[in-house]
Parts: sequence; C-alpha cells; structure tokens
Amino acid sequence: MKHNLVCRYAFLSSMFAGALMLVNVASAQCELYPIALSVQTLANVAPGTEINDILNGTQPGNFGWLTWAGSPSEPTLVDSLTGSGNSYTYVNPLDGYNESILVGDWIQGKPGVSNSSGVRNALNALETGVITVPIWDVSIKQGNNSLYRVVGFAQVQITSYKLPGQNRISVLFIGYTSCGQEGT
Repeated sequence: MKHNLVCRYAFLSSMFAGALMLVNVASAQCELYPIALSVQTLANVAPGTEINDILNGTQPGNFGWLTWAGSPSEPTLVDSLTGSGNSYTYVNPLDGYNESILVGDWIQGKPGVSNSSGVRNALNALETGVITVPIWDVSIKQGNNSLYRVVGFAQVQITSYKLPGQNRISVLFIGYTSCGQEGT
C-alpha cells in the first residue's frame, strides 16, 4: 500500500548547533530520492549555491545511496531514482513497522558506487528537475548494514555526477523542506 508523504515547503530560519529550524510551511506532496545528504555539507550554504560534491556517504563501503526497504540491488536503486521515485516502499530498519520517513527515522544505506547504465540514465533524467532528498547527521554500521539518521529534507537539482572514479554528485541547493504526515 502506498503511503503518501506530505511536504511542507519551508525556509531555513536558522542553523544553531547543527539543528535545522524550519518555519511557516504550506502543504504539498513530496517523494524522496535515495541520495544521502550530510547536514555538514549544508552548513552555511545559502539556497541557490552549487555544491560540487555533496560528500554523501561516510561509512566504509558506502557511497551514500539509500535503500527504502533494505534491498542492496542495483535494479532497486534504479527504480528508486526513476520517475517520482518509490520512497513509499520505505520500512524503518529499526522497527519494521514505520513506513513514513520522518525526522529522527533511520534509513538503510546501499553499499558501493553504482555505475550501471540504468543509474546513469536515471541521474541524467533527474538533472532536469528539482528532487527532495533526506538530510542526515549521524551514520552507523557499515556496508549494507549502514544506517543514516534523518534530521531534515532538502530540495536539490543534480548538476553533474562522476561515477566511479571521482565518486561524486554535484547539486544546486534549492532550499530546505519538511516532509512527513500531516500534523507532524
């Protein structure tokens, strides 16, 4: 069953001690894409700034790809990067019941740098629009067991990528947004 996420567009009010403060938001639907974005990468970055390398993963063996339901397969990653994504398939790796991605939830990482033609085609298609990705502050474990704790959400536009070799994704930072069920 598809679980819709509700996004409320927000403006960054302040960044104090690594915490994101979001204010006055208007409701809209949002889908997430499986690219981990570190809160440290966004520190003191103004909307409209291009980030040459979003430095997405930190754990050994993990580039920063995410998997909503725990599958490390490349076809699953391609599905999650295609169209409006499939973040509605999310299952919290710590409780198995939570199916909505909210601040404080953990998302499982997908190990390795995936560079198939399917991944490249999906990234090429995403360069034409704005996508929403989770922002994380803490990562634990390694490889397919890596977990990222969600502290917020950002809207970005992919401007370029180099997989493998440089292992980087560059984005235009559009701004912060808030995703979650109505009333949260």
